[in-house]
Amino acid sequence: MELWVGALNLGFLYAFVAIGVYITFRIHDFPDITVDGTFTTGAAVTSILVVAGIHPLVALFASFLACAAAGSITAVINTRLNVNSLLAGILVMTGLYSINLHIMGRSNIPLLDTPEFFTLLNRANPGMPHEIWTALCLAVIMALFWLIVSCFFKTDFGLSMRASGNNAIMARAAGINVDRVKVFGVAIANGIVGISGSLVAQYQGFADIGMGIGTVVTGLASVIIGESILKKHSVYAWIASAVIGSVIFRFMIALALYAGMDPIDLKLLTAIFVLITLAVTARIAKGAGRVRRKHLLTAAVAAVIILGVFAGIRYGNLSTIIPQKKARLALFQFTDNVILDTCARGVLDGLKKSGVLEKERISVDHKMAHGEFPTAQSIAQEMVSKNYDYIVTVSTISLQVTANHNKKIPHVFAAVTDPLKAGVAKSFTDHLPNLTGLATPQPVESTVRLMRRVFPKAKVIGMIWNPAEVNSEICTVMTREAAKKYGFKVVEVTITGTQEIDQALRSILASEPDIFFTSGDTTVSAVIPSVAQKLRQKKIPYVTNTPADIDSGVFMCLGADYYDVGLKAAELTVRVIRGEKPATVPIVSYVPEQLTLNLSLAKEYGMKIPDDLVKKAVRVVN
Repeated sequence: MELWVGALNLGFLYAFVAIGVYITFRIHDFPDITVDGTFTTGAAVTSILVVAGIHPLVALFASFLACAAAGSITAVINTRLNVNSLLAGILVMTGLYSINLHIMGRSNIPLLDTPEFFTLLNRANPGMPHEIWTALCLAVIMALFWLIVSCFFKTDFGLSMRASGNNAIMARAAGINVDRVKVFGVAIANGIVGISGSLVAQYQGFADIGMGIGTVVTGLASVIIGESILKKHSVYAWIASAVIGSVIFRFMIALALYAGMDPIDLKLLTAIFVLITLAVTARIAKGAGRVRRKHLLTAAVAAVIILGVFAGIRYGNLSTIIPQKKARLALFQFTDNVILDTCARGVLDGLKKSGVLEKERISVDHKMAHGEFPTAQSIAQEMVSKNYDYIVTVSTISLQVTANHNKKIPHVFAAVTDPLKAGVAKSFTDHLPNLTGLATPQPVESTVRLMRRVFPKAKVIGMIWNPAEVNSEICTVMTREAAKKYGFKVVEVTITGTQEIDQALRSILASEPDIFFTSGDTTVSAVIPSVAQKLRQKKIPYVTNTPADIDSGVFMCLGADYYDVGLKAAELTVRVIRGEKPATVPIVSYVPEQLTLNLSLAKEYGMKIPDDLVKKAVRVVN
């Protein structure tokens, strides 16, 4: 039930996005990608205000105004400067990334222990299950919003907006200021999208700088699906179709997850589903009666076949690690990278070696969101809906999203830099009663201290980092503090993706750093071999906090052994399985340090590494 009601709630929340996209895309014929930025802006403004103690409704209105202002800028760039609408949206969306970071002050703001909009709704709950009460309230809110928007488009100004979008030349001839109407329409549309971002952040329990990626695609898919199903030529039907499309889209995702489909295939399923919907409805429009029923049946059969094929692939790949038994454990990983994959493998191996899985007849399901926030929401709801007996999460985001939905199932977390900043604990002994786990901060200060010993004459440390990653942000702050302590200057360049790393590295090299350092940043970690090769050409030592990076041409690595972290998380999980209450198990700070060295690079650079460090290293590349 949790999965389906949660899908309905997400459908209502993202329906605001669908309505906003409908206004720009259908009414104004304005493909506006600004919504990828304003969705996050809505979340950012609300989160910072709610955390500061501002009433959630005031924060919601502030989010609307901030996003409307951003949308108006896009429209002004298009109408006044004659910049292509798509390019104008891209420019504003890009600028909003930095603005959103400035608003939030960090990449992730937890709201798990903060009174927000849904807390207010629950205070009026007459005793119904939380998710069902939320669904009823959202249904009423959505119905009122649908009525207000529909009635607006039947007013004189609303008719002017529709006329401007349908035929700008005729609208101008009728005395309508088309540019002014477009600015207003795009502003309102982005304001509505901001409402969605605000509510989604409060619903999921945190705001994250990366949560808006792909929002415009989701909105367009919802609009297309809704229009294909509800083809009435009425403004009431137009707006209703966006809401219906959003709900169907979320139910489609929930159904795919329930059927066991790998989340990595969800976007492909979405594309195929929308394509089939468009093709079938186009054929239906040309036929009638018996022909319509025939094509509808064809569409239904095709959808079932697609879902069945993907579900078969899922089960054919034996994603379920151990055959289904009596109890079930979900291992939830937000994205896949070397650190998280290694940690997850350690958890699985530790559970197997303990014998508890066989003894207690427990099966393990490994779930992956592949970095998609809405998918992570659905997976968390699925785990609660299917009533798993135990949950283990790997990464900060999977911890946050699961903790927000799961209040009862025993939950152990791992690969989390700072659970206090993630909002799930006030201290290592005062945490949410159904969870416990491991805090594994990168050994940044130890690494900087090691740099001072190995490179006594070094003065400048160069860093490239992605401010969208909460772990990278924490490690960068620790680096700055440690650098002051040990007499280094830190030169930094921020990036938003791997495509910016080459230019960022050139900028860093222009500052002539003595050392280059990467800590906790998965964006840079994805291209470490390339970065290491360029640094080698300049004979600049590359230091990281991931021991395995030594195989990628890095000079020196000091970091946690995440396989060992996974084994430790498995130990905590075994204790919980054997009867210990998570509330009584303190969070453990666990950083099993490993040092790896590349002596061949040291020789090439003409540097000498102290013998005691060579003896201490768990691995040496000669």
